Amino acid sequence: MTENSSSAPPTIFLYTEEKRGNQLVESVVIGQFSDFSGSEKLIVVQDPHTRINFVYRIDTFSNNLDAVSITHHTDEEFAARKSISINGATFKLGPPADAVKLLRGKNQWIQDKGSILSVLLQGAATNTKSVGFVRPKIQRDRIDKIPPGVDVEYLRDRSAEG
Repeated sequence: MTENSSSAPPTIFLYTEEKRGNQLVESVVIGQFSDFSGSEKLIVVQDPHTRINFVYRIDTFSNNLDAVSITHHTDEEFAARKSISINGATFKLGPPADAVKLLRGKNQWIQDKGSILSVLLQGAATNTKSVGFVRPKIQRDRIDKIPPGVDVEYLRDRSAEG
């Protein structure tokens, strides 16, 4: 995780396979979801290109983040640890610092392409502000290693372009 200053939010690098090419993209960690029992914890990361906040299940064994939903909750709601309901289940939001702890010190992750496409497809189909939890419908080969020498896109470079 990187933190440029004490007020800057933590970031991670997501390996993505896109039309622009395969690359590691620096992305802001927004917060976490935790179910009522605390047994399921999910991380929320913002895509720097679309500004969509994706909710990911963490697979530490394969270094994959599996998208399960999209959320529109604000930074303030995560910081205030608000309670929310999704598909009838109650979740408590948590700040970025809590989410970072779930990553166990790893700062490079692989964005599972099949799960992200499934979430985007569901979001487009429902055309609503919030997408409940989505099971992957689109199957892609799962990557478990980031290839050496991939390009890295930093947030500071994107903000200089914009």
